[in-house]
Amino acid sequence: MPGTTSGRGCEEDVSMSKAIQLTLTPSESKKLISLALMRHEKIARALKDGILAIHPSSTTYFLYKEIARKEPDAFVCGVVVKRGTCICNEMLQKIKNSESSRSFRFLWVFKNGKEIEMDVGNLIEEMGEGDVYVKAPNAIDGRSAGVLIGSPDGIGTAGRFVSARGSKNFHIILPCGIEKMIPSVDLALKASPEKLKYSMGMPVYVRKIDGEIFTEVDAFELLFDVEAIPVASGGLKGAEGSVTFYIEGDEAEIDRIKEFAGRVKGAELPDFAIPSCPCEWNTCSKYGFELL
Repeated sequence: MPGTTSGRGCEEDVSMSKAIQLTLTPSESKKLISLALMRHEKIARALKDGILAIHPSSTTYFLYKEIARKEPDAFVCGVVVKRGTCICNEMLQKIKNSESSRSFRFLWVFKNGKEIEMDVGNLIEEMGEGDVYVKAPNAIDGRSAGVLIGSPDGIGTAGRFVSARGSKNFHIILPCGIEKMIPSVDLALKASPEKLKYSMGMPVYVRKIDGEIFTEVDAFELLFDVEAIPVASGGLKGAEGSVTFYIEGDEAEIDRIKEFAGRVKGAELPDFAIPSCPCEWNTCSKYGFELL
């Protein structure tokens, strides 16, 4: 009968399904997410007939490469490295050459499928319904997303898009690996550079950002007719920050994932330079803390 199952039926369903176990490093997860975003309905629509604004990051680096079919000039701004929170040296020079945060130009912008240059202020003014801003957050908790803001004004580029979204009605998509899961974004908002006595790296605010969170689970389930379940995170010998997935579906889909995995395994990010401390970034000199 519809809506009922028997023990025998359950056994038959289980016997028909197959599974695959995959472990992805953070870089591999970023590439997986970006490949899936190429199939995302809102992104595809904006790329074809609208504006797609991509905030450079280690996640969206792979998305840019898929769209532009080339390497970007630079791909990160604020970064977390071994010594703590910092800024990419190349981006620091770009920011110094901008007259203001409004005139800052470092976003990857595509209008009707063609890459264009536009400063943040004019871009936000032009964006509207159906357009998309893609920003990789620094933290998710299953419900909310948060971003680290290292800008001296405590707002940053992301904050300007968040403020404008209500009146402009564009979409915000937040691609993020499960490695960035924290207990509570709301609790993280307590972080305040003004209270810091010591800091490993640049002081940062945490700001909440509303939008569509898109993880590896969403990526697998958009690309394939499967159920993807994170079963573990962490690793050693280069697998630090990895997530292990158990993915279940019919045999044909599982075979497709096996072939697809070859496109993401081994994905790596380019190297980049960071400035020596103390540097010229205003945030680091604004607060009276001791750098550790």
